[in-house]
Amino acid sequence: MEKPLKIIHIEDNTSDAWLIERALKKSGLAFTVKVVDSKQDFINALDHFQPDLILSDHSLPQFDSMEALKIYKEKGGVIPFILITGSVSEEFAILSIKEGADDYILKNNLIRLPAAIDQALKARQTILERETASRELEITNKELNTFIYKAAHELRGPLCSIMGLTNIAGMESEKQTMSDYIEKISESTRKLDAVLLSLIHVMTIKDATPVVREIDFKKLVRDILKQPAIQSNSGGIDFNLKIGNTPGFFSDENILNSIMLHIIENAVRYRNTVKPGSFVNISVKSTLTGIQIEIEDNGIGIAEEMHEQIFEMYFRGNQYSKGSGLGLYIVKNGVKKLGGSIEVKSELMKGTIFTITLPSNLILM
Repeated sequence: MEKPLKIIHIEDNTSDAWLIERALKKSGLAFTVKVVDSKQDFINALDHFQPDLILSDHSLPQFDSMEALKIYKEKGGVIPFILITGSVSEEFAILSIKEGADDYILKNNLIRLPAAIDQALKARQTILERETASRELEITNKELNTFIYKAAHELRGPLCSIMGLTNIAGMESEKQTMSDYIEKISESTRKLDAVLLSLIHVMTIKDATPVVREIDFKKLVRDILKQPAIQSNSGGIDFNLKIGNTPGFFSDENILNSIMLHIIENAVRYRNTVKPGSFVNISVKSTLTGIQIEIEDNGIGIAEEMHEQIFEMYFRGNQYSKGSGLGLYIVKNGVKKLGGSIEVKSELMKGTIFTITLPSNLILM
């Protein structure tokens, strides 16, 4: 059942208001209407009634449709505004459309009103969809420009180190110092590999179509904890797993792996080395609509003012950040790709909790 339209009707003639309401009811339109006959009542209705549509008589005492249209536009109006009047000149009709009205209807021809409303609603919806698509394209282009610039910078750093070290090593005559150069070259190569891997994850999540299969979370988490990035830095950390049964949960295993790997890797990397007893708690449980993943640590935490920024591309939260700056950006896009949502709670020097909610039926994003 469709939600009834909420209509503001600007009209001071109760008979005309009744006739228009009757015409809409006869057409089968589901609606609730709020009739107003003053400027202040109209402003209050815009603020509190939250209409889907505005119908307006042209001339009221000390108030008219052009003033109503101006107020509506100043408030950022994105819903249809239809003028209904007893008579109107062609010049005025053209002016009202130029000023932002969607249509005009003569009171002696109300039979056209339902079709005009339907057309105006569809036209506004199309405009909103285009504006949304335009904003998303603008954001995507901005991200792409940032991505290309930063990626080039991130790749150039270790490459320059490798080239410089190789040249110096080639001029070195003492063999005993060669192992030092090889180790430094290996370190730069590992950095380069990490950057390239992050870039691959970004492009895979953005462009790939998810491959949906049933997920075995116990195996997935065990495999993640065996990853070199986790194993090499996890000494002294207690991993506490509470993974319930999630029968019939289907999603993309690679994207899930990437999401959880980056969060767990951050928990390991940013442990609190000042106090003992570092832990990472990983829980997975079924919900009525899907599953909930919670990853908690008692690491150095994230300042509250940074909570909105941590999912941005190349954002680094502190001077200790050594990663690519893409980890949580990958997480955010992965969760979006799987049709889910993510929340973060964190306090400095107390730890962080990431909560991810994913639907059972994967909606491709």
